[in-house]
Amino acid sequence: MSDALALIAHDLKNALGGLEDELSRLIDDPSPVMAQRAHLHCSELRRQFIQFLTLYGARTEGLTPHCEDESPQALLQALQRVWDARLKVDEQPVVISLVTPSRAPAFWYFDHRLVRLALDAAIHNAVRFARSQVMLDVHEDDGWLIWRVLDDGEGLGSEDPAQDSATGLGSALSEAVAVAHRSQGRTGRIGLKSAPGQGTEFTMALP
Repeated sequence: MSDALALIAHDLKNALGGLEDELSRLIDDPSPVMAQRAHLHCSELRRQFIQFLTLYGARTEGLTPHCEDESPQALLQALQRVWDARLKVDEQPVVISLVTPSRAPAFWYFDHRLVRLALDAAIHNAVRFARSQVMLDVHEDDGWLIWRVLDDGEGLGSEDPAQDSATGLGSALSEAVAVAHRSQGRTGRIGLKSAPGQGTEFTMALP
């Protein structure tokens, strides 16, 4: 687990530094805006702790998904609302959009909590690299539920300095969540498709 511990230590160190900076500013300027930003950083720390604990459980005991009939489109809509609020507070010029018209099935059998964690991690990575937009999509293809997160950034392999700070924790978590979903001899999987200057597409396929 040393690799995962190093990843989470790196991310948490950065998040704690950001929170400390926001709290220092809040002392000097106790405004609602500064309080919102401090709260945002607290939420980010909580998100990363949950990611780490989930990944730790996957590596040590394995993940056991508790699947129920869920609405894939409703999950994407909920994530869009949460991220719209985060980006507004953080004043980031990135728009989160849903691919329309929706091609999502009405319901699918999956673990809502785990899938939401994985997609949240994927959106977090996409926002870091996006120029102005992140697109969310979900659809069925040959008996698979395909989730997609697309950004309009520089793409993997580019000289974007943001890539130097990427730890891979989100990808490791998403993969653990995907492979925990199994049905009729099939196992979930993730994928990344990218090219310099053409953005990146994250996919997670669940049986």
